[in-house]
Amino acid sequence: MTATTIDETATLRIESAGDGQGVFSIPGTQYRLHLATEADLSDRVGQRIRGRITGHALRMHQASAGGNFIEPLDGRPRIVQGTVLAVDPSSNEVIVDLVVPFRLSIAEGQAPGMFASGEMVNFYVEPGCRFEAD
Repeated sequence: MTATTIDETATLRIESAGDGQGVFSIPGTQYRLHLATEADLSDRVGQRIRGRITGHALRMHQASAGGNFIEPLDGRPRIVQGTVLAVDPSSNEVIVDLVVPFRLSIAEGQAPGMFASGEMVNFYVEPGCRFEAD
């Protein structure tokens, strides 16, 4: 996998920010993701922002039906399903399109080789997904 082949940038709108947390909406949807942040984004509330979402997947399962989603619509991501965009064996991570791209480390006991680009997967996400602005 190379950085030039997969765009893992998410475009979000900052709804609120403070104390290392932010609420981000996904333009054109009803999603409001609650994500950790290191940067103080409070001066950018109401603006669009581009960056990367990272997290840790619990055990991933191959899915045979359905589409890409994040549950709940408003809150920290917990149950998700999406399409594998890329597999990065060197970092033990996958990039999954869950309405927007997420870079996720894989659960212990699973290997990146178990997943392939274009495959649908579903799983729980550990608390603490982060947004890192570009």
